[in-house]
Amino acid sequence: MKFASWFLGVLLCNATLMASEEAADEPAERGFVPPESWEEFVVYQQQSGAIGTWETHGKTVAMWEGVPAGLDYTARYGVQLAHEGKMVLYTHYMATATGQVISTGSGTAYWDAESKTVKSSSSGFDLGRLYTGHSTLIGIDKKQQMIKWHYTETSRGKTTEYFQTRRRVSADRRVQTAQKVSGGDSWNEETTRVGGKTSEAGVGRGLLQRLRRVLRLNR
Repeated sequence: MKFASWFLGVLLCNATLMASEEAADEPAERGFVPPESWEEFVVYQQQSGAIGTWETHGKTVAMWEGVPAGLDYTARYGVQLAHEGKMVLYTHYMATATGQVISTGSGTAYWDAESKTVKSSSSGFDLGRLYTGHSTLIGIDKKQQMIKWHYTETSRGKTTEYFQTRRRVSADRRVQTAQKVSGGDSWNEETTRVGGKTSEAGVGRGLLQRLRRVLRLNR
């Protein structure tokens, strides 16, 4: 499970399929603009304060194939730059108060030059069983300070598509939401930064300039 429809073996009625896809896709992209470059994506991650470790508490809901509903949990999410800013590394660890691991995993995001989009892949274990997933960035709504992904996960022999959003509430608070593309209830989490408060001004200008130079050199 991871915080970004079936693979059809037999085509359903074309009219029904197109109607359901249009209903799902139309609201998904409204207000979200894809970055024009990897540099733009990374700078947004830095300026919005997304880099760091985040923690939340809650109760699981029926969302991910490998995670049952009704478990009280604590989760930590990590976001960091890797390989001189050419990748973003995501991690998560979710467990009960007794130490039972509900879900753990990691993923990496990069710039796909052919499609000119940010893509990511992820894998891990939900209650001891493997899941795999991949995401495509839908876009960023800078006004609302939100980012949105289209995530596809395969777990326990089942493939499901999701929309995942993360919204900046303040320098040290985020709200992240996952919902199946097919609709239904969402899983909402409010996360708090671990390790102290950060400045509302975000990352320093000098760091951004150094990061831009590195990314240009590695094009």
